Amino acid sequence: METASAGTPRPPRLGRRTLLRGGAVASLGALASASAVFAAPGGSGPGGPEPSAPGLLLTKFTDALRVPRVLRPRGRGDHDELTVRMVTADVTVHSGLPPVRMWTYEGSFPGPTIETVRGRRLRVAWENQLSGDLPVTAVDFGAPGGAMADPLSNYPGTRGCREVPGVAGLGPWAAVHLHGMLTGGGNDGWMENLVGPGEVQLSAYPNDQAATTLWYHDHAHHVSRFTVYAGLAGLFVRRDEEERALELPRGRYEVPLVLADRNFALDASGAPSGRLVHKVEMVNTTLMRAHAAPYTLVNGVVWPYLDVEARWYRFRVVNASNARIYRLMLVADGRPVPGALRVIGTDQGLLDRPLTVDGALNLSSGERADVLVDFSAFRGRSLKLVNTMEGVEPGGSSVRHDLLEPDVMQFRVAGRKAGGGGFTPPVSLSPSFRRPAHHDLPHGAAPRWVVLVGPGAANVPELWEMEEMTPAEAADLTLPSAGVVQVRDAGGTVTTLRRTAMHYDDGAAFTAAHGGVEIWKYLNLAASPHPMHIHLAHFQVLSREAYDVSGFDRVVRGSARPVAYLRAQELEPHELGEKDTVRVGTAGLIRPGPDGTPGELVTVVVRFPVVGRGVHHCHMLEHEQHMVRPLVVAPAAHGHAGGHH
Repeated sequence: METASAGTPRPPRLGRRTLLRGGAVASLGALASASAVFAAPGGSGPGGPEPSAPGLLLTKFTDALRVPRVLRPRGRGDHDELTVRMVTADVTVHSGLPPVRMWTYEGSFPGPTIETVRGRRLRVAWENQLSGDLPVTAVDFGAPGGAMADPLSNYPGTRGCREVPGVAGLGPWAAVHLHGMLTGGGNDGWMENLVGPGEVQLSAYPNDQAATTLWYHDHAHHVSRFTVYAGLAGLFVRRDEEERALELPRGRYEVPLVLADRNFALDASGAPSGRLVHKVEMVNTTLMRAHAAPYTLVNGVVWPYLDVEARWYRFRVVNASNARIYRLMLVADGRPVPGALRVIGTDQGLLDRPLTVDGALNLSSGERADVLVDFSAFRGRSLKLVNTMEGVEPGGSSVRHDLLEPDVMQFRVAGRKAGGGGFTPPVSLSPSFRRPAHHDLPHGAAPRWVVLVGPGAANVPELWEMEEMTPAEAADLTLPSAGVVQVRDAGGTVTTLRRTAMHYDDGAAFTAAHGGVEIWKYLNLAASPHPMHIHLAHFQVLSREAYDVSGFDRVVRGSARPVAYLRAQELEPHELGEKDTVRVGTAGLIRPGPDGTPGELVTVVVRFPVVGRGVHHCHMLEHEQHMVRPLVVAPAAHGHAGGHH
């Protein structure tokens, strides 16, 4: 339930015309009506509230999971139209917590799920009706001597912290990015094209991609880590005939799960006050650790429960956290349920067949997964979805690694047998999907290299765009040399790379040809993983490989000896489909020392179906400010028009 405080006008109610807008074309309207609206879950089951970890003060599994309301566009001849308002609202996230002041889409967090039909071009008016300053208190903490064994970020409140300068008083400027939508740069939500209160961002979307789950969120340059944290995020679901023919679980059996973590201030009595707190640790007082907060929200509810029937369900899982990686497992009686999660879709659509998750489902910030779960073997029982780490027993905590409370949510399975007949997952899913074959890849062109490097002189992680040097150029080098990285691949070939750009405004951007296909290689030389997102494009992951990165001199910022191939890594089920975000680096490993986690090389094949100016960047929002570079996609002929290059 959303409530509005006396100081904040309640957003106007959405009428039936807004919430249930149908398509204007008969065949598409029939498809929309047959594609069930996300419905509130029903039924009852076992389980119940449980105490959370000491110090967190709120009881788990007290509140039922909310399902975001559905917003459909209005048909306007050959296209659809929709208006979505950004408003300040007080949102209830836990029955034991006062309403939380947030910046929202249409008064709720997450915002309403925009549901569309493939092939219907869409125009959205994103109206900025926000009021007041940023409803987030930003603080940091830290001391000489390295990272804390039990960071203050594990707990609510601001005691022992310093206020981050320049955040209090931030005004409500916004730029909406529909993450994963393939649209031209002019409609992509360019992060510097901000709109203020009373202004409107007008965006046109071709909306001609496969059925899938996208999400929309704020992308204001420099401050997206605060604006998204304030609540500016919501889902976008596209349906098509191919998906409809599969007769997947729908209605109340199709449930979005938007994962996010948050922290809250304490009042004078020591109780959580409902004020959002963005709290980060500064290692040795200067290096920011990636943000992680102790309270897990699913669809805007802290540690919710969901009553389910003993049958198959479809869950659209979205990691909308600033930085946290979720390694999700379903646990019954304290033990993981083998093969509980079956992936049927990834960031950009359905797979060709369902794939069973062996172990944990790893989702970094911005990634999505479409999964099926069968509760029929658990009649009358309760299960938990938990966040895990390798080296920690599933369901166990690790305060040093920001996992004080590992529980995400509870499922309460009804004791009665589910009616309505049985569902069997289809053997085949999308006949149009296929993995790239050899002839689909570009041959003869050098790949793009993006190297991810640990903190340098500015004490922030860095994104280096690189180019390959010729053997003659490399022969004249003295190693180590700043900005030069040598890579020895599985066949023993050494490639020498030199840095061409690092900062956002370093000059010439990667320029790709419209309709082109490129190989991009992401090499992570740092200990922490980074989710990499490319605007104006989609891709498939070709390989993930472990590399020995101990030859990289972190002081000189170059290779003393080549970083070297160690072994191939297995791609996970949700990495085998069409994507727009990929994790580069090992998720959830606990290993000592800066070189304890091996480096990784992730190779992707990228397609560029739209034109314009966009960006590619790390989707850890605390890194986005400095790990971002422009990207330009242009018609190939324009580069040679008039005989000039």
